[in-house]
Amino acid sequence: MTASTPPGILIRPYFSTDRDACLSIFGSNVPKYFVHSEPLEFEAFLAQPNVDFLVAEVDGVVVACGGSYFRDEVGRLCWGMVMQAMHHSSIGTALLCRRVDQLFARFETSEVTIDTSQHSAGFFAHFGFRITQVVTDGFANGIDQVSMSLGRSQWLQRANPSLQPTASGCR
Repeated sequence: MTASTPPGILIRPYFSTDRDACLSIFGSNVPKYFVHSEPLEFEAFLAQPNVDFLVAEVDGVVVACGGSYFRDEVGRLCWGMVMQAMHHSSIGTALLCRRVDQLFARFETSEVTIDTSQHSAGFFAHFGFRITQVVTDGFANGIDQVSMSLGRSQWLQRANPSLQPTASGCR
């Protein structure tokens, strides 16, 4: 599936100069999607050398970010978020599609996984991710850990032109 980035959105690699913008995006999603204690973990992640992390810009302003990595023969998504005021604007879709496409293109993996919350699980399900496990309050009180998986074949089927178009924006 190819990531079709909507006009006006630039997805590019993260630079250390994006740190404050990413922390601001994080803060806009507390407490529904993240808890107050997580910024230190996120900040430590951003400080790692060679982190595989992307940002999305609109009119030169960083409004979304998200990472991916490969471990134990599985592609994994991490720390994906969009500025709260920009939810439902196709930015998260474009960023997700780019990260999943990159994982399947760069690695010989048949699966991409994510640990997300009950608040975001529906978003990922829209793209074919299936729930594999739910841990009540797994991230924090009131924020469940929802583990999800997407197979390469399910992702590629969505790109088949003979299928009905979707609202995903990933074609």
